[in-house]
Amino acid sequence: MILFTFDIKKLNMLFKEIPGNDLIKKQLVSTVKNNRISHAQLFTGNRGSAKLALAFAYARYINCKTSSENDSCGKCPSCFKYNSLSHPDLHLIFPVLKQPGLKSAVSDVFVKQWRSFILNNTYDSLENWITFMSEKSPAKKGAIYKDEAISIQKKISLKNFEAEYKVIIIWMPEKMNVEASNKLLKVFEEPPKRTVFLLVSDKPKNLLPTLNSRLQKIKISDFKTNDIIAFFKNKSLTVERANQLVNLTGSDLGKIIRIVEDDSEEGDLLGRFSSWMRTLYKVDVVNLSNLVESISKMGKNNQKTFLLYAIKIIRECLIYNYANKSLLKANLEEITFISKFSAYIHEENSLVLVEKLEEAIQNLDRNANSKILLFELSLQIIKILKVKRKFAVN
Repeated sequence: MILFTFDIKKLNMLFKEIPGNDLIKKQLVSTVKNNRISHAQLFTGNRGSAKLALAFAYARYINCKTSSENDSCGKCPSCFKYNSLSHPDLHLIFPVLKQPGLKSAVSDVFVKQWRSFILNNTYDSLENWITFMSEKSPAKKGAIYKDEAISIQKKISLKNFEAEYKVIIIWMPEKMNVEASNKLLKVFEEPPKRTVFLLVSDKPKNLLPTLNSRLQKIKISDFKTNDIIAFFKNKSLTVERANQLVNLTGSDLGKIIRIVEDDSEEGDLLGRFSSWMRTLYKVDVVNLSNLVESISKMGKNNQKTFLLYAIKIIRECLIYNYANKSLLKANLEEITFISKFSAYIHEENSLVLVEKLEEAIQNLDRNANSKILLFELSLQIIKILKVKRKFAVN
């Protein structure tokens, strides 16, 4: 088992600090005011949305001792413990990896690591958590096992320590195996008093149907450009930069946070991408080696951002070639480049290009050697760019 040493940061997650989803916030606050808190709720939304942050803010508001009309106070003893996710009546459940020497794979064993991970970036992904959890086996998929369901049953059988409500947050419940799901189903059918389950899911369709049917659904919207600007108010993001980040990541705030933190190393994405494509088309091996060397020194997060940007430009080229150009999500400089580069992107090679780039991102997540990976990817793209289109674009 790998040990971690991280600085714990306070999680000041109040409703007012989460941009967007104002109607959802009002609805959540209303359930507390009107004493209509559902015992089992499912927060769903795309990857990198505010679903986990809102679940935390809601749990905090439920147990805040001196809450205001619309939010927690952030200062009472209960809120103080929620800042570090260490409230004794807050239980955190999440996918884990089975590891040698452990009798049972349950969240309590890894809760310090998960707190560190989430406190650092509340919008981060399951894939990054698994990589964070075990560098020796990042390709493994985490799960929530039967032992976890047994542990939950024990937790809810005990009296609350100090809060009015015991809150169990289950992050990525779609990773529960069938045995765990069936055991929790019985709990949801006969819920204990003053206990609230908040499930937070990227893929609710993967939940056991009988379990899914017993949950109150709360659909969280994606972040908009203005939400991103508000979130990074201390960074003074321009509208153009925020738009670029939203389009590049699909509104995934977890990815955006990583990009903004590494902005100083990221450099000019368009300039780097255009140089890469020009070098590949000319089959300029000397310059290619230099470019690969440069990209390999960017760090994994920036390498992934660069490859995501490449995918974005290819998709914009397809829009430029085959759809209404008003649908382009690009700035003037990018459109100028796309108008020329789109001549090399068509229905015969675009899908393969995107597949190869996505595969490279996955391999980076698995800690592949970036220099070798990028060089091999470049050689593949050289061949793909030479593929001729069958039909001319009007």
